[in-house]
Amino acid sequence: MLSVEILGGVGEYGRNCFYIENQRQAILLDCGIMKDTQKTPPNITSNHIEKLAAVFISHSHIDHVGALPLLQNMGYTGPILMSHTTAQQLPLPLPQVRTFYPDTVGKWIEVNEYLAFQWGYSGHLIGSVWYKIRFFDEMIFFSGDYVVDSYLLKATLPEEDGTVYDVAFIDSGHAEKCIRNLEVLQQMAMYVKAHPNHSFIFPSSFSGKTVDIMTYLSEHTTRAIRVDAKLQSLLAHYEEEHENIWPNKVMLLERLKQKQDSDHVLYFVSEQDAAQVEELAKDYPTAIFVHTGYSRHAYNPASLKHISEEFFYKTHPDYWDVVALSQSLRARQTIYFHSTHTNLTTTFPKEELKHD
Repeated sequence: MLSVEILGGVGEYGRNCFYIENQRQAILLDCGIMKDTQKTPPNITSNHIEKLAAVFISHSHIDHVGALPLLQNMGYTGPILMSHTTAQQLPLPLPQVRTFYPDTVGKWIEVNEYLAFQWGYSGHLIGSVWYKIRFFDEMIFFSGDYVVDSYLLKATLPEEDGTVYDVAFIDSGHAEKCIRNLEVLQQMAMYVKAHPNHSFIFPSSFSGKTVDIMTYLSEHTTRAIRVDAKLQSLLAHYEEEHENIWPNKVMLLERLKQKQDSDHVLYFVSEQDAAQVEELAKDYPTAIFVHTGYSRHAYNPASLKHISEEFFYKTHPDYWDVVALSQSLRARQTIYFHSTHTNLTTTFPKEELKHD
């Protein structure tokens, strides 16, 4: 019988880390830290490490991988499983990393005699995945960070085969919102077109959202696009990982090369690079800042003196996405994570699960 311990990530936005024990063996789903000044780690102890047989990583964001060095320091030497693209995105290589490749999607991969998994794309970041895990006789689903309607990235679910999960972990990061991403992209393109005499600055994260927005605006406006050096590696993964992208999507980099003459450019700059954001704010005093998530007020105050506009682009399931995922996955227990709006007691009434 499974024993689940939440080491972080439920009732809060960050440090996702879920410990599952079965027959005196254990696995860990993600191992992140908080995105705060203290970089708060999960509540992992040496007692957890003693039984730990494998760690499953959904993607490379620090609230999912930031505490992996802590595992090493505490003596963990077992496998750390992740997609090969996620492994390439880690700031430092880890000797225990075991990677899997696109040709194994949907197939059972054996870790040891009592542990095996399938994986699929989760739509949050290039290389991000969900897991279906067989742990002895119990079944587990872990969504990782999940985006139902990414413009470019695939988001799938396990093949329907009658599986009833003993526990399902479902991302509920935007459970307080109801958003359709294509509508947000359309609104952004209309806003850019309505301001032909302004450049635009997009403080951006290393995520699928950033490339979705770049691509859509490249397709639906005449503006040239400039991408900060710290985001260039993100674009390179899109060139290499065609299996992760919806079919028939024209690749962005060719269009970027074709549009270099515009006087009023769309700048995508890393939101973590305060100095670069400030430099652009000074160089383009009439530029409009476009904010697409929660973190607007973390930027340098000088940049906020500019005209700004907000378009919230979904990077997690919203309310109806969470309902739909809960309905699609037959689970005896469901744990909603990645939100201050859900906790261990959160459930969705049956009448909501039948809603279309």
